[in-house]
Amino acid sequence: MELKSNLRILSYTKKLLQGETEHLLPFPVQVQKPVFQGRMPQRLARISPQEAQVDTKILSQFLKELQQNREGFAHNLLCATPSGVFCEASWEPYTLKQWHVTHSLCKSFTGTAIGMLADEGLLDFQELVCDIFPEKCSFLTSRKMRSVTVHHLLSMTSGVNFKEMGAVCSSDWLKSFLESDFLFEPGSKFDYNSMNTYVLSAIVKHKSGFGLVEYLKPRLFDPLGFGEVAWETCPSGIEKGGWGMYVFAEDAAKLGLLYLQEGLWHTPKGTKRILSKDWVCTAIKPQAMSTQEEEYGYQLWPDTAHSMTVFNGMFGQYVFMAADLNLVVVLQSGAQNLFTRSESYHTVTRFFDALRKAPRTAGTSNAAPAPYRTHFLAPPYSEQQKKKPRTLREKIWHTFFSSTPATVDTACTLLEGRHFTFERNQAELLPRIIAVMNDFYSGGVQSISFSRQAETLVLSWVENGVVEKIPLGFERPLPFVLDAGGNRFEAACFAQLCSDEDDRAVLKMHIYLTESSSCRQLKLFLPFDERDDVLLCFYETPGLVPMMLSLAQLAGLGHQTDALFRDMDYLRYRLERFSSPVVHGKLEPKRRKNSRQS
Repeated sequence: MELKSNLRILSYTKKLLQGETEHLLPFPVQVQKPVFQGRMPQRLARISPQEAQVDTKILSQFLKELQQNREGFAHNLLCATPSGVFCEASWEPYTLKQWHVTHSLCKSFTGTAIGMLADEGLLDFQELVCDIFPEKCSFLTSRKMRSVTVHHLLSMTSGVNFKEMGAVCSSDWLKSFLESDFLFEPGSKFDYNSMNTYVLSAIVKHKSGFGLVEYLKPRLFDPLGFGEVAWETCPSGIEKGGWGMYVFAEDAAKLGLLYLQEGLWHTPKGTKRILSKDWVCTAIKPQAMSTQEEEYGYQLWPDTAHSMTVFNGMFGQYVFMAADLNLVVVLQSGAQNLFTRSESYHTVTRFFDALRKAPRTAGTSNAAPAPYRTHFLAPPYSEQQKKKPRTLREKIWHTFFSSTPATVDTACTLLEGRHFTFERNQAELLPRIIAVMNDFYSGGVQSISFSRQAETLVLSWVENGVVEKIPLGFERPLPFVLDAGGNRFEAACFAQLCSDEDDRAVLKMHIYLTESSSCRQLKLFLPFDERDDVLLCFYETPGLVPMMLSLAQLAGLGHQTDALFRDMDYLRYRLERFSSPVVHGKLEPKRRKNSRQS
C-alpha cells in the first residue's frame, strides 16, 4: 500500500516539475486561502517594560539582534506578561493589525482542543484510533494500526508512514492514514508527522460533532477575545489540524499566556478556568525525543535546557513561554528554517538568559505607561535605505535614482508604455511554496506592461489570461491584493532600479505576501534596444528547494528518487529550475495613440 502511495507522490512531483499540471490531483481543486472578514482581536492591556520588570537595554539588544538576522526575516514580534504587552514590533510592510499564517504552530491549538475533549470526559488518551473510526478500518488495517492510541498521535510516536506529501495525492486522508504502512512499532520512537495532527482534528469532529473552529469558538476564542480565525480544510471538509490556520499574533500570545497560567484566564471581571491544570502539565511534559535531541510533548515543544516551552511552525512561526520569567514572546517570520531550531530561536533563548541574569525590580509609579513599540523596514527594503554607494557606477546610479520624484519619474521614463511578451512557461507570480500549498497551478506569465497612474507606476501582469494590477512602490511598499485562482492574498510591492555588471538597467520587484511567510522577488533585465531579449528572473524567500528536499527525506522517498529523477542531485537541479525560473521575452513596439476624436 505504501509503495503505491509513494509512487503516486513521485509521479505528482515529476509532473509538477515538468509543468504537467492538468488533472494533477485526484479531487477537484478548491479555493484554500481564507479571506479576512474584518473582526479584530480584543487587545491585551499595554504596559511599559519597567512594569513588566524587563530591562530596556536587554530588550533593545534583543530587537537589534532580530533586526540584524537577515536569515530570520522577522515580520512581527509581541512580548507579554499576564499583566499585559510590554513590547511590540513590526517590519514594514508587515503589521500586527493583520492576521498571519501559523503553519505547524496551529498544532498546539489542535492539541488544546483535544485537551478540552478530555476535560469534558469525551476522550481518553489511551483510546484506540481504530475504535474511534471503525467504519474506516478494513482487512487492510494492520496490527500496528490497531494499536495506535490518541497518546501516540499527540506525542508524534504513531510511526504511521502516511504523511503530508501523501495527502496531496489522496482524497480521503483518514482512510489513507488508517491503511498506511509503519516506520516502527507505535510508541517506540518519535517521528514528526502532520497527519497525526490531522487525525486529532478528525477526532474532535467525530467526538463533538463540530469542526475545530466551531468547537474552539465558545471554549477558547470567545472567552479570550480572539479576532477572526480561519482554518483550511481537507477534501472531506475537516480542518487540516496541523497547518492551514490564520490567526493574529495578539491571539497566539493569549494561548501562550493561558498555558503560562496553567489553564486560567484572568479578566477584570474575574478568573475563569479554560483548561485543566492536569492537561497543561501533561502537555508541556516531554513525551518523546527527536533524533536531534529535541523534546516533544503533546503537540508542542518543551525545552528543558532553556526552561521554556515552544509552539512552533515552519519558517519561524513561534510562541515562546518562560514560566520562571512569567513571559511570552510571539514571533512571526519568513525564515528559511523548516523545523524548530534557528538563529531566531537562539536569539530568544539569549534574551531569556539575559533577563534571568539581570536583577528584576518592580516598576515605579513614574514608569512610562506605553509599551516599547517600534517599526523596522523589512529586508531588502531596509538594505536599500542603508546601503552606501562604493564604486563609481554605484555612485552614478545612486545619484540618478536618489530623490523621491526622480526615482518614480525615471522609472516611468524607462518603462511607461512598454509592453513585453514571453515565451511559453510555467513561471508564476505567486511563490511556488504558496502555490503548492493552495493547489494552484499556473499557466505561466504571458505578458507584462507598464502604465502611469497619478504618481505611481503600475505593472499589468497577465497570467492565465487574467490581469493583475501591481502598484510599484519606490519609496514605500504599496499594498494590493493578489488573486491566484480565487485565492486572495494581501500583498505589498517595493521596487528598485539598479544596473547589472554590463550596465544594463534592472527593475527589481519585491512582492511581500503580508499574511504569509513568503516573499516573491522578480528581476526584469531591460534590453539595450528593441531587438534584444528581455529576461525575467524569479526568486522566492523562503526557498522551495530546502523545504522539498527535507519533506522528501521525511516521507522516506529519498531512496526511491532514482525511479523518476536519477539521483538527488538531479532532483535538486529540477527543483531549482522549478522554483527559480528564467523566462525569455521580447519588447513589443510601442502602440501609436489614436489621434482621431470620437
